[in-house]
Amino acid sequence: MEVDAKLQAIRAAGLPTSGEELNAYYTAVPDNENAALVMIQAFALMRDFPDSRSNQVANFKIPSREQLLTSEQKNLLSGYVEMNSAALAKMREAIKLPESRYPVDYCPGPGTLLPHLGKLRRLAIIVSYKSFLESGSGDTTNAVFDIENLCGMAQTLDQEPDMIAQLVRIALIAIAENSLDHCFNVNSLNESELAGLAFAFSQVEKTNLMRQALIGELAINAPVFQLVRSRPKSAVELVEGAQQVGGFSTHTLDFWLIRKPGFFRATGFWDRDFLFYLNTLETNIALDNFPPPKSLVAADNFKKVDETVGRKNYYLSKMFLAALSSAITKEASSFAYLRTSIAAIAVERFRLANGRLPKNLNELVPQFLSAVPADPFDGQPLRYHHLEKGYVIYSIGSDGEDNGGRERPANVKSTDRTHYYITFTVER
Repeated sequence: MEVDAKLQAIRAAGLPTSGEELNAYYTAVPDNENAALVMIQAFALMRDFPDSRSNQVANFKIPSREQLLTSEQKNLLSGYVEMNSAALAKMREAIKLPESRYPVDYCPGPGTLLPHLGKLRRLAIIVSYKSFLESGSGDTTNAVFDIENLCGMAQTLDQEPDMIAQLVRIALIAIAENSLDHCFNVNSLNESELAGLAFAFSQVEKTNLMRQALIGELAINAPVFQLVRSRPKSAVELVEGAQQVGGFSTHTLDFWLIRKPGFFRATGFWDRDFLFYLNTLETNIALDNFPPPKSLVAADNFKKVDETVGRKNYYLSKMFLAALSSAITKEASSFAYLRTSIAAIAVERFRLANGRLPKNLNELVPQFLSAVPADPFDGQPLRYHHLEKGYVIYSIGSDGEDNGGRERPANVKSTDRTHYYITFTVER
């Protein structure tokens, strides 16, 4: 009864509780205004090398700012970019359109197919290679144009109501920030170019997108809970392949769920799990109405949830809620990428106008910034200091401690657990 009442309240608030309802909730867009439909045409035009060069491209890593591309690397990337010129032209056509909705059917729930996301990220990497080459050759006009295109590509995901889409959007923002970082380290831009970049990056920062993703997660996953209430075997299928789930092996779950289903129905085992899931998402959807750092309370809540689900044997909640804490933190990181970029653009505009670097970010107000951007992790102004050559702007990141802006190395290993800051460094 509690579960049914909760679902009715969610629907009464105008929110979806199934994939079918999510399809209707996801606002329709006229085809002639839909950037996503044209972007899909761009995906169809993407090409790859027919030989071993495809592996070289796939494994290519952008070098650190003090390293230059070899002639072989330039030829490889130039050929790859040229091969995809038609796809890039179609992408530029797409991002000029005012709205975007990718043709996704959420009815399959967790099995929903999202093939466009990987293709969008791949296309963004091609754009970043193009910008990288143009920055290196001093073609600042086209390098800036490409960075602005990356911002536009990220915006095609603004209204996507699923967590994976929002995480890809965050990845595209990081690619744009990295491309801007490289451009600033090898070039001086004019005022028109800098003003265009300031506008492009300012358009990307939007609040409540993660809230929309959490609403989508609820709608996508809720039918699974309802399914296992009537078909307990489905839960075993969901956790098949996992060695341990909440302290029980899948063999143990199989025994209890299939051979003793009456016990779970009589005790409301799955209803308890479902109610916990609904209450958790309801709380955190409300918290994510606020921009960071207030929204980071939701990340802390998800961490506490991880302790509860194991103790209470909420198997499905454990599966569906496990990754959401890191997703909220990644959203705050995307704000940090954007705000450090916007601040760096303002520093470069100040340098161009005054022939020197500002002593602090307050010197940028009000001519180049309306206010110094806040660090999304603690609400304080972004940190800034001069280097022996150039400057660094940084966010303290998720650990909440300021140790001077330790930058993540370009060749950092996956096993490295050091906490690095979200930095924008210009050594020029």
